[in-house]
Amino acid sequence: MKSIQTKFILLIVGCVLICSNVIGWAGILSAERVIDADSAQIMNLQCSETACELNGLLSRIEQSVRTLSVYALEQLESVDRLKTDNHYMTEYTRCLEEIAVNAANNTEGALAVYIRFNPDFAPPTSGLFWSKTNLDSAFQQLTPTDFSSYNPSDIEHVGWYYIPVKSGKAVWMSPYMNENIDKMMISYVIPVYKDHETIGVVGMDIDYDIIKNLVSDTKVYQSGYAFLCDDSGAIMHHEEILMGTFMEKIDKSLMPVVSELDNGSSGNHLFSYEWERQNKKMAFRTLKNGMRLVITAPTKEIDKVKNNLILMILIAVVLIVTFSVGITMVFTRRLIHPLKELTVAAQKIAAGDLSISLKQTTRDEVGILADSFQQTVNHLDKYINYINGLAYRDSLTGVKNKTAYQDAEHRLEEQMRQANPEFAVVVFDINYLKYINDNFGHDFGDMMIIDACKLISRTFKHSPVYRIGGDEFVVILENSDFENYPKLLEDFQTNMDEHNRNSRPDSRLSIARGIAVYSSDIDLVFANVFKRADDAMYQNKFAMKEQNGAIEQQHT
Repeated sequence: MKSIQTKFILLIVGCVLICSNVIGWAGILSAERVIDADSAQIMNLQCSETACELNGLLSRIEQSVRTLSVYALEQLESVDRLKTDNHYMTEYTRCLEEIAVNAANNTEGALAVYIRFNPDFAPPTSGLFWSKTNLDSAFQQLTPTDFSSYNPSDIEHVGWYYIPVKSGKAVWMSPYMNENIDKMMISYVIPVYKDHETIGVVGMDIDYDIIKNLVSDTKVYQSGYAFLCDDSGAIMHHEEILMGTFMEKIDKSLMPVVSELDNGSSGNHLFSYEWERQNKKMAFRTLKNGMRLVITAPTKEIDKVKNNLILMILIAVVLIVTFSVGITMVFTRRLIHPLKELTVAAQKIAAGDLSISLKQTTRDEVGILADSFQQTVNHLDKYINYINGLAYRDSLTGVKNKTAYQDAEHRLEEQMRQANPEFAVVVFDINYLKYINDNFGHDFGDMMIIDACKLISRTFKHSPVYRIGGDEFVVILENSDFENYPKLLEDFQTNMDEHNRNSRPDSRLSIARGIAVYSSDIDLVFANVFKRADDAMYQNKFAMKEQNGAIEQQHT
């Protein structure tokens, strides 16, 4: 017959075994959940950072071409004179040459700049075309492409003109090989209109290597890498696969990947797939030119930390159980309370609550375990907060960044699918920032961005402010701010005028803005609302520049 002491020891040992298993499995489940989320954040954060860097480059190129197109329109006296007076066309072209070459010299990666006039009324080689063979050489004037030598349907040779003209909007052309200089290029072209007539196009050819280099330099984990493709799964840049190759033709197993890319969705999850008998995961973002930036890594590398942690937890559980069985025989009463506290803490962590506080005063192994457990939780909590801070906050201004803006966009799109929400989007863009950066330095430009952000945040203090580009901000108005948006826009103008009256001339702000109110009749997706607000902003920007030009003429 077993003694009471033996039964008691057996009971305590049984409890210790049960508690240790609960703690161990709770820790494993919690570690899997936390580290899986952490891995997704790492991949998506890396993808977002590289996408932001690429989009920043594309935005700067777009801004250069857009500025050149605006200048070309401002210098044009009349369409009729351009159509009928060849001498005026020649002088007008010469007027644009210096500005065009200067814009190209100040645009990263530019290999060519051109302004071509409508061949329906201009000579087939009219306009200007300056090019260089590499980024280190100087621009040289070349004879523009002869439109009379090609049919308008010849996309290969004159698609750069007819595609943007027919679409009626700026177009990023697909990368192509320039056989004359043996360079891959990507072009951005803007059609120019005045008085409802097509004047021509303004465009730049960019060295595709600057984009490929940014992608090639992106690494994640041990062997993870990035590549570019389009929405149909055609490779645009890959270290091992030829450009233009369709992924589904390489391996039918990649069809789900192509479907995911075609959806254009992006978020915080990772998409799993198999490639060359290896399980992999990827994150991707859609770039401004419609390409998809994909970051991929083997699943075994992504899960390496998790597997090591699980192994460590399992080893720790085995050691704790072994040690507890021996020490329970002597210190049974002393162990009961700490084990209960650890069990409760483990249950909270398994439920996702990391705000625990273990008050363990014993100096034995259980106390060490509790202290290590608390430190692990504290480190996880700090690291998650740190990652969230990086992912959703703009480092320069402190407002929300483009990642946070994309989350807001997804939230509103979900509401648009389920109901009829009331909201408006206001787009802001700082005028003359490139001029300020070029003439006073980027530090001064950053100060102007910060001042503009403060002005916007002070006016729309009840609405989220997002910085989605170098000089571009977005405010999403809901609730009371949506109801009072006319008054807020007036306050914004008043605040900007007051700021300028109290500032030095070189610190005054000029901010273009445009607003669009969501309408279920015309807005199928959130991007439609943003596009209307963005177009309104550019109209306001153009009007502000025309007004400034008129004021300058009055003072001359």
